[in-house]
Amino acid sequence: MLRHAPELAENIGLLIYDEGHQFDSGTRGITYELLLTSLKAMVPGEVQTILISAVISNAESVGTWLNGEDSEVVSGTNLSPTYRTVAFTSWLDQLGRLEFVTQDNPDNREFFVPRLIEQHQLQLRGKERKQRLFPEKTDGQAIALFLGLKLAGNGSVAIFCGRKATASSLCEKVVDAYDRGISFTKPVEYSDQAEVERLYFLYASNLGAEAILTQSAALGIFTHHGNIPQGIRLAIEHAIKKGLATFVICTSTLAQGVNLPIRYLIVTSVYQGTECIKVRDFHNLIGRAGRAGMHTEGSLLFTDHTIYDKRNVHNNKWRWTQVKGLLDPSNLEPCASTLLSLFEPLYSDNRRYKISMEPLEFVKAYIDGVDETKSYYSKIASDNLDKGFTIDGIEKQIAWRMNIISSIESYLMSHWDETGVGLQEGDINELAKGTLAFFLADDEQRGQIVELFNLLAQNIEQNVSEASLRKIFGKTLYGVRTSIEIEEWVAEHVDDLIACTDHEEIIVASWPIIEKNIQNRTFKKCDPPEILRDVVVEWIRGKPFHELFAILSSANARIIAKTQRRRFKLDHIIDICENAFAYDGTLVLGAIAEIIELIRPENTGDLISKLQELQKRLKYGLPSSSAITLYELGFADRVIAIDISLFFEGDSPNKYAIIRGIKENEHEIRRIIDKYPAYFQMILYDILT
Repeated sequence: MLRHAPELAENIGLLIYDEGHQFDSGTRGITYELLLTSLKAMVPGEVQTILISAVISNAESVGTWLNGEDSEVVSGTNLSPTYRTVAFTSWLDQLGRLEFVTQDNPDNREFFVPRLIEQHQLQLRGKERKQRLFPEKTDGQAIALFLGLKLAGNGSVAIFCGRKATASSLCEKVVDAYDRGISFTKPVEYSDQAEVERLYFLYASNLGAEAILTQSAALGIFTHHGNIPQGIRLAIEHAIKKGLATFVICTSTLAQGVNLPIRYLIVTSVYQGTECIKVRDFHNLIGRAGRAGMHTEGSLLFTDHTIYDKRNVHNNKWRWTQVKGLLDPSNLEPCASTLLSLFEPLYSDNRRYKISMEPLEFVKAYIDGVDETKSYYSKIASDNLDKGFTIDGIEKQIAWRMNIISSIESYLMSHWDETGVGLQEGDINELAKGTLAFFLADDEQRGQIVELFNLLAQNIEQNVSEASLRKIFGKTLYGVRTSIEIEEWVAEHVDDLIACTDHEEIIVASWPIIEKNIQNRTFKKCDPPEILRDVVVEWIRGKPFHELFAILSSANARIIAKTQRRRFKLDHIIDICENAFAYDGTLVLGAIAEIIELIRPENTGDLISKLQELQKRLKYGLPSSSAITLYELGFADRVIAIDISLFFEGDSPNKYAIIRGIKENEHEIRRIIDKYPAYFQMILYDILT
């Protein structure tokens, strides 16, 4: 918004930045940092600025950067509004138990609950002969499910797992256990059964009745992570907040601003992929247990019993030390800068070895082109193969740095022509010095940051000499190389786009440049890649995820993982649609529209309107303007938005006309909404009132 209408900043009187520790959280981090840097320079001096974080250890430093020497820090580090207990499973005898410890000193054992965890024999199927037990002693995930099922009657339960795939695995385990006859009361019995039925219907409509997550939902066990469709996530959050559902399996998405009343937070693992969760992310997560204003107390339970039972065993006590470190809030990592990660070394695949990298040398290689960049990192890999450095491993780290550099280029272009005379060296230096990276860096790094900004500015000046083109490129969020690539493609194919008669023809015609600029890893690993063009067409037609998944399955598509070819899962198609298409794809369409408006302003108004409409269809995966309007009114689920939109077929998609139509046909709209979860009934109520 600021890049299209920078004058908005002049009318801001109060700025609030939430989740203020996110400056070093991936690509979001560099965007966040450069946004704040821009706003610092753009807003009036008297603006009040507030940055909020539950887990920031260097608040004084960040506050000084943001608000100057007069910055005030309001600290609640030692303020605990709820009582929270911490327990570890222990299973040294026939029956397992919970050992409760003090959070500030886990070596201090407070009390224990004996004879709590017991194994249940499961029914065998077909030719199975080997005894099956639930839970197995070696299976921390099954122990987590056991405890969750045991405790669900006492209050809401969340099982945390580090990866999305683990969440699906937990659903498979619990569905299988009930199919094999375990006698636990199903969590649906502790929930509002009518709401669970509505949630189940929403899962089935989006994911299909056969999906394991849908079968799990029928039990009253729900999932919340980045590859769960947005509408389902919203419905689950509302149901748990209102006490209509009691059991959720989640990843760290639950820690990112979701205000849920969790009574028991059960931790299966402190790892996210191959890396231990950050201390600050862990404390953000456990803050959901015993949420202030919702519960007077909460419990944090670790289910890997080897953590506690082997805490004094020489080769195993590292787990105990690691968890104690996570529980100690004094270990919260300082808020750093993604931009500063350019100065970090390159790591071997197993992270045992590292190579210092000169950031300015890399930037020069980046400016020299793709071949030079590839030659740069290929040489590093070949020189260090014996230390576990591979081209694939280094390429990922280099791609990460290239994203940062592209963001800086885009940032510079967005500021280039504000004065009418372009950026002078002094202006470039000031932009560099305004970043959090510069504020946190040492003297040597500060000099390199300024030089880095100047090198990139020179690259812009040499390759994007036209002021009008720089201005457009600055709006696209792309760096120089990608912006030029898209501009050249548009110049060559603009007539083909003008000849397109509808959105589907446009998406097919522009697919080569869209496909090339989608960075999503699941998307890039699809084989054959051309099948995704069929998927994107059905996505904008509004087909539900289970039908899109069927397209990949019928084409025998696979995910390429090094030397293996793995089957697609439903999670993967959601990732491709809601991230690759809905984010990366819409950025490309936006850039195409901006460039056409510049290079062919005459007789392209209709095409630009179609591109802008298509951008929203691609973002939401919806087939009509009325469905998009309904989605944006709050019915933020594709199935529901399409269902209601059928009532408005042929009507104006204007927001106010849709609202008026809802009010005039309240009875019929209620009949549609009544089959969906309470969250969407609340949205309807808000519109009606």
